[in-house]
Amino acid sequence: MDARSHISDGDWWDILPRRVYSSLERVETSQPWFDVYRLHDWLYAIYEGGQYDETLMYLVIGGERAVVVDGGTGIGRLDLLVEELTDKPYFLLLTHTHNDHIGGCRDFDEIAVYDDDMSRESAVMGLGRDKMGEIIEGDNVIREFPPGFDPDRYYAPPYRVTRWLRDGDRVELGGRTLEVIYTPGHSSDHICLLDRDSRYLWTGDLFYTGGVTTYLPGGDHDAFVESCRRLVDMMPHYEVLLPAHNEPLMEKEMMVELLKAAEDIKAGRLTEYRESRSVAVNYDTLVRRYQFSRFALVTRADL
Repeated sequence: MDARSHISDGDWWDILPRRVYSSLERVETSQPWFDVYRLHDWLYAIYEGGQYDETLMYLVIGGERAVVVDGGTGIGRLDLLVEELTDKPYFLLLTHTHNDHIGGCRDFDEIAVYDDDMSRESAVMGLGRDKMGEIIEGDNVIREFPPGFDPDRYYAPPYRVTRWLRDGDRVELGGRTLEVIYTPGHSSDHICLLDRDSRYLWTGDLFYTGGVTTYLPGGDHDAFVESCRRLVDMMPHYEVLLPAHNEPLMEKEMMVELLKAAEDIKAGRLTEYRESRSVAVNYDTLVRRYQFSRFALVTRADL
């Protein structure tokens, strides 16, 4: 997701609070920047509901160690929050390296990410104030910044990757295993994660209820179609989707609709869309937004 990836009417916060959260068990912590929900005794959803991207991170706790899936914006101290929720040793695992996923990397000693030119550049270079600042510009934030956060010095420094992931790798937590599924399309370094025992699929930014994009840096619509097809083929192995934005616990059938939408766009079968320029520090692109039942797909206009 990206601060300029939507073309929509109204204010972004008009939809808040999202209905799904009223049915989840909220966990009080010392960090009001984050909204924390217990999905199981071993699984927490960590939601940045006061910022436009509405990032969702997940804490997955195994018998021996825990993993945080995605690093969020870095506005709050994700590492300190994790230490309130578990006493297990923990590490960070990124589904990809766009700005709203690497913000928290600075506070983690162990980081796993898919081995790709895009992720290697991200680890070496980080992101400066100009790109990270897009996250907090204008009316993108509607919640008070936490103590210690300085918006004038907001950037993502380089970070040390301690494990470079490959397709099919297994992340062992002790009695719980996450399988790495390489799913390029939203970005070239994008992965999903599958827990075959719990039948959960972490979709990163490949699917969420919002404006899913294939035009951002590293994006490729053809690759996106193939990644969706792969996940649809794997549907016998999961029941629930855990996206990286907006809402957790989505029904797996959304993947079928997403695949059809991506295929129809690629084939030129859809004529209803809204066209606009999407502008950010590192791109200026004419895009088309195609609206579907629970999500939109935003693509380059010149597919």
